[in-house]
Amino acid sequence: MAKKLRIEELERKIELAPLTRQEIERSIRCKVLVVCEGSKTEPNYFKSFSMMRNSSSLVFDVLSDGGGINTLAVVDEAIKLREKAEKKGEPYDSVWAVFDKDGFPDTDFDNAIMKASQNNINCAWSNEAFELWYVYHFDNRSTSMERTEYAAIITDRVRNRLGDKSYKYQKNDKLMRDILSRCGCDEVMAVRWAEKQACEFLDTRFHQHNPATTVYKLVRLLTGRDEAFNKMIKESVEKK
Repeated sequence: MAKKLRIEELERKIELAPLTRQEIERSIRCKVLVVCEGSKTEPNYFKSFSMMRNSSSLVFDVLSDGGGINTLAVVDEAIKLREKAEKKGEPYDSVWAVFDKDGFPDTDFDNAIMKASQNNINCAWSNEAFELWYVYHFDNRSTSMERTEYAAIITDRVRNRLGDKSYKYQKNDKLMRDILSRCGCDEVMAVRWAEKQACEFLDTRFHQHNPATTVYKLVRLLTGRDEAFNKMIKESVEKK
């Protein structure tokens, strides 16, 4: 039986180092909720963005956790938590549902993406698994893959880049983003490659979009490169 998602875990806020007075005066804080299907891999990765500062003077508070639930349940939880925050008068600036195709039924995967769109929930999905996003840091992949292939590819690429033959990809590695950086991976290029491939598919049979991941959209936002989001945040601050 799938592990149930605990609301209190999702609402646990990431500890942030105090900002200097100068940083407070020039920074705009925004809250991003990331609800994940996976219990560790995705939350660990997105928590690495919790203090992201960028040229647009935005500081992101990333609330991220997961619980091994199915694709539709992830979207439902995102909707529920957004509504709860709005009722408290503490709305999120952006809400994301993160899930993979994995072994879930095709209809569940497709319906989860459609439901997210219909309810204005941003979606960062991967077909077949989240690790495809890591692969794009090394390869401009366009041919279909099975999720069982990802670990071997990541292991091989990291070994070659770092010259460490003992390295073996660990699914829940909290330092994965740091490892990609030490490998000299270009995150901006990974975004471009993933976006280009995802845009090759024009229909809504998402379970057939392989390889494809839209994780790049969330990464682009968290690294301050989502111009539409940055503009929205700044305009909302100016109206206050």
